Amino acid sequence: MILQLLATTALVATIATGAIAQSNTTVNTGAEAGDTQASGLYEFEVHTLAPNATTGFLATNMIGKAVMTGETDEAEEIGDINDVIIGRDGNVRAVIVGVGGFLGLGEKEVALDFSRLSFASEGDDQFMVVSDASREELENAKSYERPDYIPDWMSTSSVRDEMNKISNGAKNSYETVREEAIDPAKKRIDEAVNSNWTAENTQVDARTVSTEALIGADVYTSQDNNIGEIAQILIGEDGQAEAVVIDVGGFLGFGEKPVAVSFDSLRMFETENGDLLVTAPFTEEELENAKTFEAASYKQNPDSLTLTR
Repeated sequence: MILQLLATTALVATIATGAIAQSNTTVNTGAEAGDTQASGLYEFEVHTLAPNATTGFLATNMIGKAVMTGETDEAEEIGDINDVIIGRDGNVRAVIVGVGGFLGLGEKEVALDFSRLSFASEGDDQFMVVSDASREELENAKSYERPDYIPDWMSTSSVRDEMNKISNGAKNSYETVREEAIDPAKKRIDEAVNSNWTAENTQVDARTVSTEALIGADVYTSQDNNIGEIAQILIGEDGQAEAVVIDVGGFLGFGEKPVAVSFDSLRMFETENGDLLVTAPFTEEELENAKTFEAASYKQNPDSLTLTR
């Protein structure tokens, strides 16, 4: 749980193999281990200042690994390793196992004697962590409390807290930027675009534009942003146009999505060349996420399928 963050800091170089009860273990060279996926627990050979090489597991590789009740497919996961406790002699005394909770929340930490762990081969040079402890035993055990005088910057709970702070901070920053910069800037851009259209083109009464001129007309959200073309005009019971269907997206007519847009939301201009310019106050995202126009559904409930401003 959030333990890839911890994997960048070496807690210890190796763990002495004398404290490990193994079954079907295979010693791998560093090169061989590097060729396998990083999701397993690996034993490898390391050269220290001593004449002979030694083998062991990285504590950082252990952190985050599930603790299982057995090796079979029916084995239950009873928790995961959050930390490792090492004695002055270099031997591992215990592991801190997080039990229960969800995604690290509501989790209880328990110190589990390292002697109650064993390592079973999963194949492909990987091992699983197995314990003879049951979930019930761990849930009923005394909770582990990190000593107050030990800095907790490496603890999983503190990492989760910091990640939550970062996430909330980023969200708050985005909201501030959106409210103070993005939204006003977008409004200024829209106003400038509309101002340019008004200055360069003559706005016309949409009700005076013929059906022939509207069908096939391109629709823009800005002067250069073509969002689709008008495919249909939907007439209400009073004989007036109440909406248009815009074919959005697609390529050369393929993959287009029909979207109903209220007629009154459209603005229409006549360019200097006498061409018709149609604009709609919707973003591409709004149109792409809108409900697909279906004639039967529209007839039953027009408002449910029509984008309006």
